[in-house]
Amino acid sequence: MQKAHLYEALYLVNHGIDEAVRGVQRLKKAPHAFREVYYKSVAGLERRRALINGQFMHEMSGEEEDNATFFEEEFNRWLSDDPLDNEEIYKLVHFLEDQRKKMGEPPLVQFLKPKKQEKEKENAVLKQVLKDTTPKPRSRLRKPKARNKVAQARAASDALTA
Repeated sequence: MQKAHLYEALYLVNHGIDEAVRGVQRLKKAPHAFREVYYKSVAGLERRRALINGQFMHEMSGEEEDNATFFEEEFNRWLSDDPLDNEEIYKLVHFLEDQRKKMGEPPLVQFLKPKKQEKEKENAVLKQVLKDTTPKPRSRLRKPKARNKVAQARAASDALTA
């Protein structure tokens, strides 16, 4: 998406042609100069400049219009009052993380690769299944056994006789 280097190249072409035209203008001031050749040279340089600029601008205008349309849609989507769906949220977070990475900042979010996501889902399901089927740990203290009244009476009488 970076186009500055293209515009800079066009600037350098135009700057070079300006230098060439100034050089030819200086040559025209020389005594005994055949001025017609110099006029044709300047006209030829300017004609070439016009062709190069026209072709470049023609090619870039289509791309610039496409970019304008694309970014208009992006602008409207991100700044609208409508809630973002999951895919749009993912794209936005991914974009922000890419920007942080370019600036050398540590990531705030880690994106799982599709295979890793499947493994994570499988592990979560296995953990849940194990959790549901694993028996609960029992207390180490023994619960007193419930005795019937006859057994209790016999135990009490045995204790008294002893």
